[in-house]
Amino acid sequence: MATAAFANADFSPAAEFFPLPEHAQSTRLRQAITELGSDCEFRDGVAPLKTLGIPVAFKTIQRVSEAVGAEVAEELHGAKASLTSGDHSPDNAAELLVIQGDGMRLRERVEPGARDEHDGWRECKVGIVARCLKGRYGRDGAYQEPQTLLQTCLATLDDVHLFGPRLRAEAERKGLQHALEIVILSDAGHGLPGLWREHFPGIEWVLDFAHTASRLSACAGLVYTDERRRRKLFYRWKGLLYSGKVDKLLSELTERAKAFARRPKAPSQLPDESPAQILWTHIFYIETYREHMDYPRYRLRGWPIASGHVEAACKRIGNRMKGANKRWTRTGAEAIATVIATRASGDERWSQRWPKPILAA
Repeated sequence: MATAAFANADFSPAAEFFPLPEHAQSTRLRQAITELGSDCEFRDGVAPLKTLGIPVAFKTIQRVSEAVGAEVAEELHGAKASLTSGDHSPDNAAELLVIQGDGMRLRERVEPGARDEHDGWRECKVGIVARCLKGRYGRDGAYQEPQTLLQTCLATLDDVHLFGPRLRAEAERKGLQHALEIVILSDAGHGLPGLWREHFPGIEWVLDFAHTASRLSACAGLVYTDERRRRKLFYRWKGLLYSGKVDKLLSELTERAKAFARRPKAPSQLPDESPAQILWTHIFYIETYREHMDYPRYRLRGWPIASGHVEAACKRIGNRMKGANKRWTRTGAEAIATVIATRASGDERWSQRWPKPILAA
């Protein structure tokens, strides 16, 4: 239903090919347009709005969505927001504050004739801060994972040196200084180990169990091509990892790797993509980060051991922004990723920045 805010707009059939004038964009209409722009292709947002009697060109949906995303990014991560992040910390202390990080790749537009060694692919870094109740062992001995009470999300295409302070500021807003326990959870990619050391010193880092287990699955697949034997070996190695028997796990992995090649000084000395290189790469990885794989102790502390929340956030962003022929400008990608992450946050930060809707009687 059209409101007085866009009473002067052109509602003729040809109007869908022209931008909706700014004077015809109410605040709530801009909110609706931005939500459409972050949920679906800009072109796909035209039809639902036209059904409501609001003719909007897809370029207008793109322009409004990206402008609002830039505003939200400034509100959350601008200089003023960073200085006051601790002022918004909740009074009640979190039993457990979990900080997660991950990354995914999006594709930027590359100008014709421009040289780009990455063919336009850029990394989008994603962070999660979650206030949780600690996990516990039930009477049956099964481990009950920590319960998430509230989680917030942020995303950026900026490098890790800018991502780190923003994630720190977000943790401050969610009670970093007052939490009873704090844990970091991630894999070892995307520059995250250095980020944790620099911006979260003294906080214990848990290496994502699922990521390490996937490496063991790859190793088992190189040892056996038969599916039954591969699965049996994988579950044995996964069980050793889960129960904290890393020495035994490394011993068995090393024995298998030596059947392909002697231990190199570095995996790069072996032929690229060879079974030997892949096996030794995973062995070196586990040796390097084994101090962050004490999963039995983490469960006793009531901590999570898998970073499914941030992986789900990456998937949500990827569902909108990845795909065949999807190319983004840098500013456009940053804006839309920001909107998606903000809407995925459970503290109503998205809805609170807009006027409350007027409900029909």
